Amino acid sequence: MDNEEIKLSDLEATKRDHKVEITDIAISKIPYVKYREIPEDQYETLQALAKAVLKISRDENDCNEVAIAYDLDGPQKELDGEEYLAWAKGDEYSVEPMSDTETNHVIVSAKGCVVVILHNHPNLSKISLEDVMFMLRLPTIKMVVAVTNRGAIGYIVKTEDYEKNRLAAYKLMEEAVERNDRAFDLKQKQDACDYFLHNCYKVGLIYEDH
Repeated sequence: MDNEEIKLSDLEATKRDHKVEITDIAISKIPYVKYREIPEDQYETLQALAKAVLKISRDENDCNEVAIAYDLDGPQKELDGEEYLAWAKGDEYSVEPMSDTETNHVIVSAKGCVVVILHNHPNLSKISLEDVMFMLRLPTIKMVVAVTNRGAIGYIVKTEDYEKNRLAAYKLMEEAVERNDRAFDLKQKQDACDYFLHNCYKVGLIYEDH
């Protein structure tokens, strides 16, 4: 699915008009999540990455958005001397992981990649339509984890049934974007995102928040 196939014309307008500063308390609140469809031995690493995305944002990017790409085959790639972890820095409103050379490489070379994103819009869904479209158009991405400045987590992950439901997932995304583009206030835009998240189980995806 190419970027041109679905237009997210107004999604940036759904985000907060100011960012929330990141505190040590928020970092300490990052939960230990038993991610579905992900091996149990990865849970601690993913918790550490969720904390890391907050620390990088606070200490190196003025509390702006950050994305970390992590190859689930990281332990083996580390032994082989290959890159398996990288991050990209964004601005107050968005981050584009593929714009960073190292992050791009980790994502496209992975068999199963997790992208952990720090978001500056904690009053909205932790996962945005932009996050979902990013995951759908890149077959190597297994899961997207969104972390808010306040330490809350949401994630969406592909199941074994996703591939046979891929076209249905694209159709569901198109319906959600159409709802977003028809919306005239923040609540309706939020409803458009919720429409996708509440129905994604039908197309081989799982969404949870913590």
